[in-house]
Amino acid sequence: MNIWFLSTRIAGNDGVSLETVRWRTILTRMGHKVTFVAGELDRAGILIPELHFSNQKVIELHDKVVYAKNNFKKVEAEVFEMAGKIEGKLRTAFNGHKPDMLIIANCLSLPMHFPLAVALTRIIEEFKIPTLARHHDFWWERKRFLKSSCFPFFKRWFPPNSKYIKHVTINSITQKELKVRLGIESSVIPDTFDFVGTKNTKDKFNSTFRKDFGIAKDDTVFLQATRIVPRKRIEISIELIKKLDNPKTVLVIAGKVGDEGREYFDKLQKLTDELGSRVIFVGDYIDFNRKLTGDRRKIYTLWDAFINSDFVTYPSEIEGFGNQYIESVYFKKPVIITPYPVYKTDIKPIGFKSIEINKLLKTKDLRLIKDYMNNKAAVRKMVETNFELGKKNFSYEATEEKIKKLIL
Repeated sequence: MNIWFLSTRIAGNDGVSLETVRWRTILTRMGHKVTFVAGELDRAGILIPELHFSNQKVIELHDKVVYAKNNFKKVEAEVFEMAGKIEGKLRTAFNGHKPDMLIIANCLSLPMHFPLAVALTRIIEEFKIPTLARHHDFWWERKRFLKSSCFPFFKRWFPPNSKYIKHVTINSITQKELKVRLGIESSVIPDTFDFVGTKNTKDKFNSTFRKDFGIAKDDTVFLQATRIVPRKRIEISIELIKKLDNPKTVLVIAGKVGDEGREYFDKLQKLTDELGSRVIFVGDYIDFNRKLTGDRRKIYTLWDAFINSDFVTYPSEIEGFGNQYIESVYFKKPVIITPYPVYKTDIKPIGFKSIEINKLLKTKDLRLIKDYMNNKAAVRKMVETNFELGKKNFSYEATEEKIKKLIL
């Protein structure tokens, strides 16, 4: 089949983009042709800038719906006007040949781009395109959307209930919530990773990672691999480094500022300075592909950061599933985690082992982490067990079987 994978952004290391690339690999292996369509692309595909949530008009409409006390009728005309323009762009991209299937990543669940949701739903209905809508996040999981007075609009379009759309959630909690709230059935397909691949070893390029950032070979590196947004609670990781009180420990923050502004990033930098924690922000030198800058400075991938770390910190308050958790399992790194809801329901029951701590970083939490720092055998047993469980449950092969049931 000719499949279009459509999102607002397919670029960088955010969870939606990473999963999109992984699904393309799986679908291509199955014999399908996959084309990326997005408002931002850092790889081949069809670029339509109006699809991006950072488009100025999109931002204005978002703020009117989410933050202003308007009745939706007051902004409806503007939303539908831009939706019409996006429909035109998509028709042009079809070039007389509609795709055999659409896979839509998060555009119909999280209301970042109101006109796009309207445009996609109308295109799907008009052309009768079989569609998989993969939902990573929902509007009822974000406080800012709960303050809006436009709930009827959210319920109509996020997601729409269409006979041409099959819905995919990434955890059992949202699967149940979607059914209760909107009466929509969905299949659960969690995050995935290529457990058969060989990305988890050092090579000539990434062997200089520590040296480039002033990290000694015998330092213990704690990696915060997430984007820099408040719900990741990165301040807990920064406080942890301070409380461990060990000059040979360092926190490497590999993520970039997320789509919620720089305020949280500035707050973290200030906290780092106040506490005197040994923290290195390396996000400017992490990208989807390796490369060299004009002055021959290496740009690494997130995988390079995993390979050069000893522990992964994952103090998130909420996650759609846990992309960085699965990556940590693949790279055989122990995870220091504040157990979030989906971890408790969909990951831990499988048998995965983590270093579970309280967000307040009590004495027993610090003692537990130090015990693992000094017990390589216990760490090795933990990560090897986790790897085998990951391979069985979250590998490309396991995910392919679930996708087959939906598209064949």
